[in-house]
Amino acid sequence: MRKRMLSTLLAFCVGLSLCACGGGGQTAEETTAGETTEASSEAGTAGVNQGPIQAQEGEVQSDKDTLVVAFDREPATLDPLGNNVTVKRMIEGGIFDTLLKFDENLQPAPCLAESWEQVDELTWKFNLRKDAKFHNGDPVTSQDVKFSFLRVHNGTQGNDGTNGFDPEGYETPDDYTFILKTLEPYAFTEAQLCNQALSIVPEKVVTEMGDDAFGRAPIGSGPYKFVSWTAGDNITVERNDDYWGEKSILKTIKFRVITESASRTIDLESGGIDIALSLPTTDADRINENPDTQLIVSTGATDRYIAFNCQKEIFQDKRVRQALNYATDKEAIRIVCYGENTSEPMDSVVPSTLPGHTSDLTPYDYDVEKAKALLEEAGYGDGFTVEFMYLANSTNNMLAELLQQMWAQVNVTLELKPTESGALTTALNKGEQELCCAGTSFAIFEAGAGLYNMFHSDRMYSGSARANLSDPEVDAVLDEITRTTDAEARAELVVEAQKLIHEDSPFIYLAFTKNIIGAGSKVRGFNPVPTAMYDFRTVYFVE
Repeated sequence: MRKRMLSTLLAFCVGLSLCACGGGGQTAEETTAGETTEASSEAGTAGVNQGPIQAQEGEVQSDKDTLVVAFDREPATLDPLGNNVTVKRMIEGGIFDTLLKFDENLQPAPCLAESWEQVDELTWKFNLRKDAKFHNGDPVTSQDVKFSFLRVHNGTQGNDGTNGFDPEGYETPDDYTFILKTLEPYAFTEAQLCNQALSIVPEKVVTEMGDDAFGRAPIGSGPYKFVSWTAGDNITVERNDDYWGEKSILKTIKFRVITESASRTIDLESGGIDIALSLPTTDADRINENPDTQLIVSTGATDRYIAFNCQKEIFQDKRVRQALNYATDKEAIRIVCYGENTSEPMDSVVPSTLPGHTSDLTPYDYDVEKAKALLEEAGYGDGFTVEFMYLANSTNNMLAELLQQMWAQVNVTLELKPTESGALTTALNKGEQELCCAGTSFAIFEAGAGLYNMFHSDRMYSGSARANLSDPEVDAVLDEITRTTDAEARAELVVEAQKLIHEDSPFIYLAFTKNIIGAGSKVRGFNPVPTAMYDFRTVYFVE
């Protein structure tokens, strides 16, 4: 039965993909990953780059000094205050600096803060570099740090970067000393300070320009200076030759907006672009076998899921949420929509790459009769109609059609509402949706911090809390996680939280997706980090 259904779905989706125009966009609302449109791709990892692209013996560096990178959506702003869309954060990572940054082992390391210490269980002291300057030549001072943190705290755009910090506890005893206090012992302080959401902005410039203007022409202290933004086409940055740290090999990076996935592939093959993010799985073999291109596949830390808005009446009863979990053939969706070899089964909300992940949860297996029984028990035996809101692209369109077919078997009518990026983010932050699909990247590689932002009652209607769950028992465990500084003990609490969340069933787990990237054959030095926060400073070309 399962094999017959999967074959039917595959046949349906192949037909659908042939009709699709390859509309780009993200496979989820918040993060960008490789868009997949068909399960038939056999792309594995043999012969595929899974680490930094290294130069080969005898290769000579080219004098080409402009890199063209294409992605699938245009950010609304380049102000760090804004939302956590991955491509936005990636570009901001070149324009701005943070107090700390992750090193190659994903451990917090110096950035604008060259040293720091924990004074007591609530207080941290940071010593700023004295050679860091904003792109207008002004020095980066502790007052700019304080301004940036308070700005995030007071913002209303879903930026949760200062979660856990005491807004009354920021002190600037001198220009190069910054004091931070947490509201209570907080396990994620150092990791959180690596987050692009807490990029440091110049107080004077932001105040003079205003938020909107600053977001379209940002000034930071990072390795690249903003040059121009042509709406709907490209954002261009240029090497900051006065940067305090490692400087870029290449002079210019042009980030092109190419929403159609097929067009990104064609432009990569023709040499119009050098790196294509969000590569379709259907094109993976083609890119890997083409002598003019190379395929890069790397493991990430991103969830793909369907989120029930638990504050909507229809989904307040967890039996309804559990029923629709049983009504969903998640493995079929994973293979069809995300690719058998470019994704992994999602058995928990915590990615398998993070400490605290557990594989011991009892899965909601595909079981139509069990789904019907739960709906009957909850008083919805005759079914109901619900609206499904999602980012309009070919992958999500396919997902929606599959879900619509599956849920029809339990008398649930799914009304499809494909939505463009800006309107979708606004609607989700207000909690207007009944049901949505989304993706969340654990940006600071702390499972507990990610769970807190997704499921704590205090985070409802924020940038990561798409289910708007409110469960006092879950809240209590998440609160304990944030106070637990011992990593081993924290991992045990993370397992406990996963069990409670799994029972609540606020999500339908779809897949852990991999990062799928295409590059020209002459590109070297690119490092496909799990965060998808790519640092292009080491990239160059060979002859």
